[in-house]
Amino acid sequence: MPSIRLADISLLLVALIWGVNMAVMKVGITLIDLFAFNAVRLTLSAMTLGVCVLLEKRRRATEPSTNPTPHANRSTAKKWGVVMAFGLLSGGFYQILFAIGMDRTTAGDTALIMSSIPMWTAILAFIFLREHLEKIWIGLTITFVGTLVVTLQSGGIDFSNENLIGNSIILIAALAWSTSVIISRPLMKSISPIQLAFYATLGTLPIHYLMAWITESEGFGHLNQPSILFCIGYSGIFSTGLAYAMWNYGVHKLGASHASVYQNLVPLVALAAAWISPLNEKITVVQIIGGFLIIFGLLVTQKLRTPSDETQINKLQRKPQILK
Repeated sequence: MPSIRLADISLLLVALIWGVNMAVMKVGITLIDLFAFNAVRLTLSAMTLGVCVLLEKRRRATEPSTNPTPHANRSTAKKWGVVMAFGLLSGGFYQILFAIGMDRTTAGDTALIMSSIPMWTAILAFIFLREHLEKIWIGLTITFVGTLVVTLQSGGIDFSNENLIGNSIILIAALAWSTSVIISRPLMKSISPIQLAFYATLGTLPIHYLMAWITESEGFGHLNQPSILFCIGYSGIFSTGLAYAMWNYGVHKLGASHASVYQNLVPLVALAAAWISPLNEKITVVQIIGGFLIIFGLLVTQKLRTPSDETQINKLQRKPQILK
């Protein structure tokens, strides 16, 4: 079936785009102040997502409409309150931590730690949403061990080590993203993932420009350099905007579980991209061991899910677990 093949191709391209983006972002923030980089790339992200939202609305306009529920108006204020909370967490707190952490560690470590997000999401769903995820604790434990191996690989717990500081910040960013996924769950019935990402990105742009102003960033004066423009354009337009829409299409056609298999390719692509790119990052034995444990644990988790667990997690994985 052409649509199924197209969905598979879309998900594969998304894995490649997101994996390469780790190296592209790392290169970008070595050429320009990270807060200026964040502000401009997220501006491009908001513009790209805005176009995707318009296209999505045009498509839905041709589909049969559904009548709003009697409680729709009464829940509007609460819904937008949750949207604001989600935006501050995912579009603000997460994005700032992600950039700061990546500036202090390698693109490879960043990708491996971020690939543990499905584990944190499942744990938070268990704690706050009381979801029963009995058997998958085996897979979650394996993933957790792999995450610790990658995070602490720089020589034990020594917070004078720059990489360890960066890894720890990336780990906090992963937790922030997982929390935003949990928060967004009740919104999925009334707002599409692309719309939610657009609102979060657009609404938090003032925060990122404020951060650039507070730190007296001079990065805006270097935006005429082709290498910087490429990094910002790739990360803002392709990784966050177009890839997000492609991911959504793939999940819609094939389901979140099928899509998660492609998602496991992201850290592998990121390691290869960081090695081939001007970063010339070496792939260490510890990274290989930790990455194997993370991916293997996620595969075990997926295999051990019961049908009811699968339905619950599918709702959470409607949003991509590795972003930007």
